[in-house]
Amino acid sequence: MTLADAWNAYMSLLHDRAPATAASIRPPRAIADRTAIADRTAAEAATTPWTAELREFFALHDGQNDSNGPDDYVGTVFPDLTLMSLEEVLYKHKLCRENLHPIDDLGDDWPEVVRTQSAGETAEMFLDFYVPFAEDGAGDFFYVDTRPGDLQGCVRYFAAEAADQGQAAYDSLTDYLTAVRVAVEKGSDLYGLVPTVRDGALIWEFQLPERHDPVPNLVNAVLNLPFTPIDFLPSQVSDADDLIDLNVVKRKVMDTARSMHPGAIVDDAQTVYQRVPRQRGANMNWWVRINGAEAVYTTFVTGDADEVIVVETPLGGYEIVIGEQQ
Repeated sequence: MTLADAWNAYMSLLHDRAPATAASIRPPRAIADRTAIADRTAAEAATTPWTAELREFFALHDGQNDSNGPDDYVGTVFPDLTLMSLEEVLYKHKLCRENLHPIDDLGDDWPEVVRTQSAGETAEMFLDFYVPFAEDGAGDFFYVDTRPGDLQGCVRYFAAEAADQGQAAYDSLTDYLTAVRVAVEKGSDLYGLVPTVRDGALIWEFQLPERHDPVPNLVNAVLNLPFTPIDFLPSQVSDADDLIDLNVVKRKVMDTARSMHPGAIVDDAQTVYQRVPRQRGANMNWWVRINGAEAVYTTFVTGDADEVIVVETPLGGYEIVIGEQQ
């Protein structure tokens, strides 16, 4: 399926199911009516070289009209994300480039690391290569990563607080459009948001997971460790101690969460600890939001540089076994 096919199939569904939302989508501007800032060529020149799919995408629409108020709500084309016009793309791109996320704690060589990255990799900040196309109005948005590599043109999520952390949500705009259409067609959730239609407007509502009674006699998982975990008092730890780099540990936690939940939106990892000794067995919990739901990860310091063992805490917890095979 081509991008145009995916777009036309979704538009046909919206006209049938959510006509108010479909009517809010502005048609692409005729070449004779375009101003310099609204021209796709000018927009590309002001941002970054676009992929062919991205050019085709903005040849199919000119964003989405805003609602006039609660009594005239038109909904959103994507899950809680409004389709952006070329002007809005340029404004968001410029705004993000002028308000970069701090990367001082990532080391002096981080900018060089970013320059060697491929599409889909985390830069911890906004890059010229990112082209927004749908936003939530609160600083978060979906964008196309135009950097070279196997995932060039992939769709990713940018959070106001967590920047570009998280792997590619979809390999292409075509895949994303198809996934949204299927969710609307079947009434199934996408990232925890369920599509509903009210007065012809497509509305994406957060749906809490069904609650179940606790499973009796739940058997804990077994965690095999090569050493005994130890507890430490944060109040007794100082900068003068040999401390593990928590930024390195945080990235390891995020990478582990992404590998365990491919395709999920993994938000920023947080811990209450500010200083952790580089002592074998020292452990700490990290909280990570995965597709909007909170998951807990535990890290165990190995004592070797900043290396840690990362474990996602399963339902019912786990039983630690030292030096034995499961």
